[in-house]
Amino acid sequence: MLINRGYREPEAAWSFLEPSLDTLHDPFLMKGMNQAVSRIREAGERGDKIIIYGDYDADGITSVAVLKRALELLGMHTDYYIPRRLEDGYGLRNEALDKIAAEGYRLVITVDCGIRAIECAKYAGELGLDLIITDHHLPVEESPSALAVLNPKQEGCPYPFKELAGVGVVFKLVQALFSAQGKDDLIPHFLKLVAIGTVADMVPLNGENRVVAYYGLLGLSNLRNPGLKNLLSGSGVGFEVSSQDVGFKIAPRLNAYTRMGGGSEIVELFFLADQKEVSDLVRAMDENNTSRKKCEQEIVREIDRQLVDNPVSEDQNFLLFAGKGWHRGVIGNVASKMVNRFYRPCLVLSVGTDSCQGSGRSIPGFHLLKALASCDDLLYRYGGHAQAIGCSLDSVDPEHLEKLRKRLDEYAAAELSDEDKTPVLKIDSYIPVENAGIDLLSQIRKLEPFGKANPEPVFASRNVEITAVPRILKGRHLKLQTRSGGQKVDMIWWQKDSFPRGLGPGSKVDVAYTLKLDNYRSESGVYLNIRDLRVF
Repeated sequence: MLINRGYREPEAAWSFLEPSLDTLHDPFLMKGMNQAVSRIREAGERGDKIIIYGDYDADGITSVAVLKRALELLGMHTDYYIPRRLEDGYGLRNEALDKIAAEGYRLVITVDCGIRAIECAKYAGELGLDLIITDHHLPVEESPSALAVLNPKQEGCPYPFKELAGVGVVFKLVQALFSAQGKDDLIPHFLKLVAIGTVADMVPLNGENRVVAYYGLLGLSNLRNPGLKNLLSGSGVGFEVSSQDVGFKIAPRLNAYTRMGGGSEIVELFFLADQKEVSDLVRAMDENNTSRKKCEQEIVREIDRQLVDNPVSEDQNFLLFAGKGWHRGVIGNVASKMVNRFYRPCLVLSVGTDSCQGSGRSIPGFHLLKALASCDDLLYRYGGHAQAIGCSLDSVDPEHLEKLRKRLDEYAAAELSDEDKTPVLKIDSYIPVENAGIDLLSQIRKLEPFGKANPEPVFASRNVEITAVPRILKGRHLKLQTRSGGQKVDMIWWQKDSFPRGLGPGSKVDVAYTLKLDNYRSESGVYLNIRDLRVF
């Protein structure tokens, strides 16, 4: 499996299996790092007012918290600003810079945003603000006129690892600041929040991202911070925290808070000491997460109604759905659901009175930001990266929206083949079902944390016999049973819309699955999480 994943030499394999903090790259290799560290230290010495300007997703929130904590430990007082998702929109804005300048701040440090804010960066200079940009999104050809720009993807940056999350770039800045003052021993303490932001942003979990995620997730099993402890317990996360826990339980609660109208007060979760205040904030996050799910379900139902009259056809290459008043905070999640259902890149637009806000998601191999760039004459504002974008239109004219849909579909038709539009389940290995037990699972867990570029291993077994009557659970899940090594093993197909017919005791199937720990339902200690099934 390691060889198939590109680790063909023993040294590379051991480095992957046993990540080491010693392998982290020198942060001063990053273009702009010397200037950024120098200006921040100067601000500390002169007592300049510093403000951190962040993004409102989990990556941005953890970025703000990490940098604020780091600068405070270095003796600097900092404030922070996170725009409200629904009122302000993404990224640097002149109105916010006006307020920041009026309140006497001298240094603005962006986190997880700013690389494409060319005009705003110029405006900051006109206001007398020094600007340091830290970001990981794809830059435009023109670099923003800031005092320093930290982004491994920018032209001319020699930093070896290009796939850091926004919080990863912030971590490199923190690493540089602390190592410059001989405080390297404090650097690992930041990895818990860095791991949450890194996993939440779905960057590749290899290279440095694997190192910070590995040690950060380990650190989350031993917490003192009241906010983090309550966030994990409120999310239903146990003692051992996995990347799946972050991706499906922790990050959605952080994101839901701002998606449903909350603001920068979410950062205070990581700084509050009062237990009641912490509990109240975590409770609000849970309530917002519940509301978020309901809003998504309502939009999906409306899209389903649209599909009755306009079903998706085989020759459609790009999907665009639009609706009046759709909650702008959740349309990105809805776009993800449509991509999973139809395996096409998708843009979902919330239509207002005189403008539209959009969010898009893509499939592997299709660069969504480039697709939008091909239609920039139809868009007022847009940004993002290959797999996820946000945009706005200054028109609600149905003809304008149809023109955008047609242009995006034509662009996708030129870029995508029929093979690209066919989902592929990659199987790591065919194994006898008798081998699918607790011993194999123990070996597989050495590959954690799982995520992009390091997916959870998928196995397949042929000619597997069903040994019990299949059961449908809650109308959505299919439970099958087989035997492995003389023990009963459950197989569960979660959230499957339709089930194969004619299955019963004695039926034979080929099955693809991941292995999951199960101390309750199965005698063998594992169950097979079905990813696909073929009935003989």
